[in-house]
Amino acid sequence: MNKAAFTHSISSPWCLPISETQIQIKLRTGKDITQVFLTYGDPHQGHLVNGSWTWAGHTLQMIMSGKGEDHLYWTLIITPPQGRLKYNFTISDGLESVVFGERSILDPKEEIDNFNYFFYPYLHKEPLYHAPHWVKDTVWYQIFPDRFNSVPKKRNWPKGPVTNATHYGGNLLGIIEKLPYLSELGISGLYLTPIFESPSTHKYDTSDYFKIDPEFGTLEQLKDLVKKAHELGIKVMLDAVFNHAGLNFKPWTLAKDNPKSPYRDWFYFTETGYETFSFAKKMPKLNTSNQEVIDYFCKVGQYWIKEADIDGWRLDVANEISPQFWRAFRTSVRSLKEVYILGEVWHDANPWLLGDQFDAVMNYFYTRIIMDYFIHKTMSLSTFKEKINDFRNRYPLVILKNQFNLYDSHDTARLLTQAHNDIAVVKQMLALLLCSEGSPCIYYGTEVGTLGEQDPDCRRLMQFDPEPQSHELYQFIKTFIHLRKSYPALANEGSWEWIDHPTLVIIKRNDLVVILNPTAQVLECPIEGNILYTESRHSQCLAYDIKVIQIG
Repeated sequence: MNKAAFTHSISSPWCLPISETQIQIKLRTGKDITQVFLTYGDPHQGHLVNGSWTWAGHTLQMIMSGKGEDHLYWTLIITPPQGRLKYNFTISDGLESVVFGERSILDPKEEIDNFNYFFYPYLHKEPLYHAPHWVKDTVWYQIFPDRFNSVPKKRNWPKGPVTNATHYGGNLLGIIEKLPYLSELGISGLYLTPIFESPSTHKYDTSDYFKIDPEFGTLEQLKDLVKKAHELGIKVMLDAVFNHAGLNFKPWTLAKDNPKSPYRDWFYFTETGYETFSFAKKMPKLNTSNQEVIDYFCKVGQYWIKEADIDGWRLDVANEISPQFWRAFRTSVRSLKEVYILGEVWHDANPWLLGDQFDAVMNYFYTRIIMDYFIHKTMSLSTFKEKINDFRNRYPLVILKNQFNLYDSHDTARLLTQAHNDIAVVKQMLALLLCSEGSPCIYYGTEVGTLGEQDPDCRRLMQFDPEPQSHELYQFIKTFIHLRKSYPALANEGSWEWIDHPTLVIIKRNDLVVILNPTAQVLECPIEGNILYTESRHSQCLAYDIKVIQIG
């Protein structure tokens, strides 16, 4: 028995409250394990037997929730009596059984003292992970405002490569004009990169957090945008750059040359200069442990909710900001409205997803596995499925349902470019994105096959001529968004089960089966039923085919 593989602690994702009454318990073992039982109960509950007190524990069999590359995962959701929990695991490989507790791995015949149990002392109502109810049903569309659309129209609206230095003239009125277009596509959430006053095109070097950049428009135009978006059932999320400011940010201008400035402690000054975002001297890093800084940006967060009725905040460079800052920010903005709080974290994000900071992160962790398989071809199908299983056991399901799933953005090369201009591969990846748990996001222009290498090339201008509706990717995305909305099991209401096949990617989600043929081979379709979508309109799985079939 591979006892060294046993992994559990009273922290996420191994032990996490998922409601006011329930806790999800997860254990990781080696692949040699065949059964796991959880023994649990109230630590204070028991009875006397022959004058000796005996703990009253209950035993349930755990469910194997995934086969990863090197491990198995076992999960169980329980209701702790009186909100208190004491527990351990009995683990078997078919030949041997052991008891796994906090301190030791013992033979079941050995006496287990109180120090060899795991304890979750009390299930408090706060902090408790909770995201806005509408997030899991939202399909997002990310817009880089300077490059999307302009009203009035600009003469200089080129196709092809762009530069970061050029201001092309996209604005809020241009976005408002295209809201019906986005609604027709099926979009229900709009994520705008920064729109506050700044000298740059990207606006990640903010000058004034309380003012819309005049290049983009006015407060009244933002209010109108949000109002008209809401009328179409579209939520609006703004981008918050609180890790650093721009050189024209007034507290910076007052502090940079004056050691006695009251704003001096808002930043990190050193003997040789000051700290910045990355090594960008135009972006001085803010001291987000400073209470005045925390209070200031909590006011910023509240201001745009009060003034414009926005629905969410995307938090730039979120993992480099003080946790106490985010806890205060969450409390502040949530006191006004149940907004979506999305952190820019590219890697494991469990520390931020405990209910006291973020609702979600930008889930590159998940989508990079898909890209490695479909584009880079760095793994076999079996390894791909194992890596997805490892990821799916990284967070509890209640958290997975709200993650912001995306392939590309203003920070990455565009999807079609990464896929070497292979639309068939892009379609397969978009189908998987839109048939996965989470809250998917489409980067503007994906629906018309926009190309682009890394920043700044990934920020090309959106082209509405010819009409996007004539592009096959537009029709494909629209169809799969419609399927996702029509069949909730394809989104966040379905199970996830791999159906074994040596070549095809086959995922069963309740009574729906998604089939992807990632090869140029013609293969027999192993699933029969009502075909909701097929790329080839053929009973077989042709090269790079996609099928969604309802069974039963």
